[in-house]
Amino acid sequence: MPKLHDPVQLDAVFAALSHQKRRAILHDLAFRPATVSVLAEDHGLSLPGIYKHLKVLEEAQLVIRKKAGRTNFVALNKRQWRAVQGWIMQYHTEWGNDEETLENYIASMRP
Repeated sequence: MPKLHDPVQLDAVFAALSHQKRRAILHDLAFRPATVSVLAEDHGLSLPGIYKHLKVLEEAQLVIRKKAGRTNFVALNKRQWRAVQGWIMQYHTEWGNDEETLENYIASMRP
């Protein structure tokens, strides 16, 4: 599984995910690629508005855009999503339930 090592790229990913409209766009793209026009219409945005959000998502490498003729198509960048998943899952081995983890920490602090 690819991993995110570059802190600048990791910051770009989380900055892109911080906006509700961009998360909604990503949600739609999780089910199918779309044209820029369809995304704009589905999300009540103008073309300049959707391009603004897509630029942020592209800079974070969360989506890819390809032009065919005069039509721009957008899809999730699955490689980057696997890297994000890998970054999150690196902490999985440390996870217990919240109470168990806190109890273990408290127990380790006792003399």
